[in-house]
Amino acid sequence: MANFRLAIETTLFAHLPLGEALQKSSECGFGMVEVGLSHFDACAARTADVEGLDELLTLNGLGVAALFALPGWDPLKRTKSSLGISSPDEARRERAVGQMRHALGVARRLGCKSLASELSGDMDDPRASRRSFVKSIGELLPELHDDGVRIFFEAHPGDFVEDSFDAVDLLRSFRSRHVGYNYCVPHTFNLGHRPRDIVRNAKGLLGYAHFADTLMPSRIFFSPTHPPKVKPHLHMIPGQGDVDMGEVISSLADVGFDGYLAAQPFSNSDEPVKAAKRTRASMVRMIAGLDKGSRAGR
Repeated sequence: MANFRLAIETTLFAHLPLGEALQKSSECGFGMVEVGLSHFDACAARTADVEGLDELLTLNGLGVAALFALPGWDPLKRTKSSLGISSPDEARRERAVGQMRHALGVARRLGCKSLASELSGDMDDPRASRRSFVKSIGELLPELHDDGVRIFFEAHPGDFVEDSFDAVDLLRSFRSRHVGYNYCVPHTFNLGHRPRDIVRNAKGLLGYAHFADTLMPSRIFFSPTHPPKVKPHLHMIPGQGDVDMGEVISSLADVGFDGYLAAQPFSNSDEPVKAAKRTRASMVRMIAGLDKGSRAGR
């Protein structure tokens, strides 16, 4: 039997207050959630915020698969206001490390063992960003070990590292089980490799995955007069885009993936309940297909 665990990222319900977002997540059949930045900033949460989240999770019978922690997040603009722990600016880097330490404390109070984050940094200055990231992780590792928390980093489009292989090489260099890789499936066409190769290359480091589909960047329209610096992507219901989702699931099973698949069909936020239910049904169907194929091969 494939050992997958399902969760949903609450940003799909960004238009709702936190309590209602958690209620909808539960009603759509999910028992675990990744608490997204639209509802909760782990890097700046106050004691009352943490206690409120804990009460709402209990009320809705939900557990926390991960907290999304992104130093420098601006909740009003809903965008990053700094380059995070990879900032080449030392003062900003130090501040971001402090924010990440705060997120670790929040995770500890909630009994959560996983943080999801991005590499961030300056894509125009990757060498300096890499040095800052390495220094920051070195400062955070003792607390990660003490708290038993893992941070799963994704190579987000626009980060100082976009290629999956390069990101995995960097994360693996820390030789710590507390630093892992998050395969964000809707970023597949930004990561430089096909799903099977992304997963195989990250074996042993890959402990979390964001699950949604996307179109190839060439099929996402933008003005040819003003081409984007970062290749665009979407977060669609599995099967609506161009990613071979079956290859994703089978490849994860082949490497013994036992982390969370966190549903992220954000591009369908106009019908969030429908998107959540269809995504979950697709995940369950693909996983069941793996089990059926395994039994048939015996």
